[in-house]
Amino acid sequence: MNQGSSSVADTERTLNPIKLLEQLATSQAKGCLRITANDIVWLLYFYEGKLFYANHSLEPIERLEQHLRRISPVILANQVYTDLREQLKEANLEATYPSLDYQAIRWLIAQGHISEQTAGTLVKSITKEVLQPYLLITSGTSELVSRDTAFPIWWSGNFLFVTKECQTELQAWQALQPAIQSPYQRPYLMNVEHPLLTPDVKVKLSKILIGFSFRQLSLLLKQDELTVANNLHRLINNRIVGLRPPQPPFERLHRLYTAGMESDRFNDKEQSITATLAAVDSSTGSASPSTGELIEQATYKIACVDDSPTILREINRFLDGDSFKVFPIVDSGTALMKIIRINPDIILLDVGMPTIDGYKLCSMLRKHPAFKKTPIVMVTGNTGIIDRAKAKMAGSTDYMTKPFTQAGLIEMVSRHLMAEHQ
Repeated sequence: MNQGSSSVADTERTLNPIKLLEQLATSQAKGCLRITANDIVWLLYFYEGKLFYANHSLEPIERLEQHLRRISPVILANQVYTDLREQLKEANLEATYPSLDYQAIRWLIAQGHISEQTAGTLVKSITKEVLQPYLLITSGTSELVSRDTAFPIWWSGNFLFVTKECQTELQAWQALQPAIQSPYQRPYLMNVEHPLLTPDVKVKLSKILIGFSFRQLSLLLKQDELTVANNLHRLINNRIVGLRPPQPPFERLHRLYTAGMESDRFNDKEQSITATLAAVDSSTGSASPSTGELIEQATYKIACVDDSPTILREINRFLDGDSFKVFPIVDSGTALMKIIRINPDIILLDVGMPTIDGYKLCSMLRKHPAFKKTPIVMVTGNTGIIDRAKAKMAGSTDYMTKPFTQAGLIEMVSRHLMAEHQ
């Protein structure tokens, strides 16, 4: 990137996020505002003073994929998913201008997977998500990198209107404090014996509160994340639902909580919990497991077959928690009988294994009546078209490329578990 004059010296100082945007709008800036705060790099792209994209360095690939699924689940339900991962595999937020995730959107348009109108919707939704925590920054370093190269712009907005929308949503989140302090917190069913919880609602909550953040739940339930948070808020206040902290690296984002902001919501107790339970009931659909199966259903079993103990330990670490139980299997030759005994909710198979490779094992599992519909995800470092075709022919549900991140693995597992248990 061609370096322009820095608007702020490259030393940490007090920052006013809105003031910085105002300066760029007034000066009709063309380029990228780069901010570093709390070990997070924020990149806000401007053209002639208008904001046209924003992202930050925490899991940009997963963020793009999640917004794509919100707009059109079909886009990433086939080979496009793997092809897109290939476009982003070597992603470096500062390697190209604009960033590589923005270039991936251009690739989706060029391949005919989305229209330019859809791209505009996608860009705006990602920008708004990124701007919300950006507005909470209080200190850091900032630098304007000038750039005047032509590139496609599918959406741009006056920063005043965009930040106003983000502030409105932030205020809605802050109205839920101090119970909820981040959309990345992970609700779980804490008090299954609460007298106001019916067996049916217990089962439904145990199906969805399995370690997902509010943001992930909104994607899986096809609801706005604020709607999900509002539906669970009174259950949290009444200590029926608890909250675990955000998964790394999202704990580094500023929390929504602001000291001195009063809320009377802790004063509302049992009187309105029935309405909340009704909202949860209507959002999760009909329940299939019986009450007696509640505890078993609350923990999802994941069989993972890989000849590398290191990979198995890493997957177990990534999925560590009350909601998942990982069953590691090193020997693919004995994997079939072990998987039959485990009866897992989802199966992860490495492709390149001695004795029996992942493709063969997948085919064997699909022939067993118990696993005809069980999600099977092939995990491999191979990214070629032939490898993906072989996985599909073997009967795999999805395909995940190594190396993968914790957020990517959780999102993959969560998506297929929700689809299987809806």
